[in-house]
Amino acid sequence: MKKKIDNLALIGGDNDLPLFAYNSIKRKYKNFVYIDISNNNNNKLLNSKHVYKLKIFELEKCINILKKYKINQLCFLGDVSRPNFSKLTLDNILSKYISKLVIASKLGDAKVLDCIIDIFNNEGYQTNSFIDLFPNEYILDKAFLNISEDEKNDVNKGISLLNSLSKYDNAQSCVISNGYVLAIEAAEGTDKMLSRINSIKKKISRSVVEGILVKMPKVNQSLKIDLPTVGLTTLEMMHKNKLNVLAISKNSTIVVEKIKFYKALIKYKIKLHLVD
Repeated sequence: MKKKIDNLALIGGDNDLPLFAYNSIKRKYKNFVYIDISNNNNNKLLNSKHVYKLKIFELEKCINILKKYKINQLCFLGDVSRPNFSKLTLDNILSKYISKLVIASKLGDAKVLDCIIDIFNNEGYQTNSFIDLFPNEYILDKAFLNISEDEKNDVNKGISLLNSLSKYDNAQSCVISNGYVLAIEAAEGTDKMLSRINSIKKKISRSVVEGILVKMPKVNQSLKIDLPTVGLTTLEMMHKNKLNVLAISKNSTIVVEKIKFYKALIKYKIKLHLVD
């Protein structure tokens, strides 16, 4: 029988998802806290209940807050930039794990995230997947419009490409159009990748409404801390760059503003394909 969670700390990075999640967690849990480690969300929850602003890897301060609220359950959301380890100020907790973090950083972001989970586990905390906590509110549960056989082939090509790149701890998304690989997400993120598509289409004389954004978790990716996310901006960027299919993992992709998202699919005539 699954253990009931009656307390939760949300550790939130950048983008809108942690901000929406804060309201969901506030409604569901009486005993909760939000620890903001973002660069850009600093003032968006100013003076809100149980919100604390910390620098990334201020582990001792973080754990002291968790102890104050008697919290032992954690959830991580949002984008976090990898810090410069040489400039970190070591506290009593971080000093115990800094060597492991430095080694993990040389192996890629996925290893850093795994190391963070291990640190909190060692300190007595349980890390939870946001999808498990809110399986209905933030998961896309139905496809929209059917894709063609050619589009299915492009989806499969994109999935195969991303799976192959996973061993390099690289991309979560790519764009495939009529058999062409137009772009692969690098460190810039999905939205910046999408902003390049129109110019690429013009160079290959394919400036028409076609093409698929394939967004998938990396192979062996920890879904407790680094979940693929889509939202209204994703669809706006796809529409602007003449892409008409979004293919995502059904059970491991978070959506921001689900109801508005489905309405935007209709508005932009973008097909949604869910991959099991």
